[in-house]
Amino acid sequence: MSDLKPLHDLVARSQKIGADQSMVVYGGGNTSSKGEIKDHLGRLKKVLWVKGSGADMQYAVDRDYPALYLEELLALRDIDALDDDTMVDYVTRALVDPTSRRPSIETLLHGFLPAKHIDHVHADAICALTNHPQGEKAVREALGENFAYVDWMRPGFSLSKIVGGLADYAGVVLAHHGLVVWDEDSDRCYQKTLDSVALADKYLDSLNKRPKANFQHQDLPDEELKDLLLKLRGALGKKQLLRTDTRLAEIASRPDLKKIIALGASSADHMLRIRPKSATITLEDTETGIEEFRKDYAAYFEANKSLLPPGYTSHGNDPRVILVPGVGAVTAATTIKENTMLADIASHTHK
Repeated sequence: MSDLKPLHDLVARSQKIGADQSMVVYGGGNTSSKGEIKDHLGRLKKVLWVKGSGADMQYAVDRDYPALYLEELLALRDIDALDDDTMVDYVTRALVDPTSRRPSIETLLHGFLPAKHIDHVHADAICALTNHPQGEKAVREALGENFAYVDWMRPGFSLSKIVGGLADYAGVVLAHHGLVVWDEDSDRCYQKTLDSVALADKYLDSLNKRPKANFQHQDLPDEELKDLLLKLRGALGKKQLLRTDTRLAEIASRPDLKKIIALGASSADHMLRIRPKSATITLEDTETGIEEFRKDYAAYFEANKSLLPPGYTSHGNDPRVILVPGVGAVTAATTIKENTMLADIASHTHK
């Protein structure tokens, strides 16, 4: 008889993680569990349940976690290298139900680690540890020597093999990509995730010796805000919905804003949704900042397109998040939902 308890525990754990936006946002991160089920011939088979691509953990249900035959995934460890398309093809062939949701691009990372329960979160505090040149040192000081550190790599086969070889550690910090922890028990796995993030938060708090600034935001008069949005609508290359968000008003008003933005993406979610950085403009000059962003992004894409699958395009060079002193953030998207998502991710990654 199939034992679905690991799946049910996984879904419950994922819902708790997904409810906390400091851990994951909008489909980010992934979780898994391993167990045994009977196949169509009644044979007992070991399986991996892993989050389906794009599923949002806070709303997790059983069908968001497709099952894959673990034996077929583990056989891939003997291969030296796989491109993304081939890897996805092989992983898809391991699905118990071919009509299931497409499994996460990081399925093999979960499969190659032997633990029963695994959490991978894009926690703000963990990403903050790695978002400077001394990231590895900060991770060691915050979490100790029991955590492995892996420099930034695109999710895929190579990263999965590296992390799979680190099972003797308590967990792994992936630079700019979050935390991976594991345990044989679902509740303990969740607690390890919480404890690790708490240690990172404590370390970051210990570094902040400056008194908290007393920043007071005043909303821009309606006519000035309307004028700004009209100028932006004219400056952007295609029709988009614009949305303002004051949560980033303090950062947008900092004199060193351009220096902060130049540091680039702070998390995988930032890179995926916002691109490497946000644009910056002033109330007096909306066009220069937009043109600078387009030029920089076009150069960035050209320099890195060899790393992307053939035929991949830049989907335009317009910014998705624009920081404006006196306003905060202006997001540009095709739907209200996407605007909200961009604002939330920007709030987490720029704070």
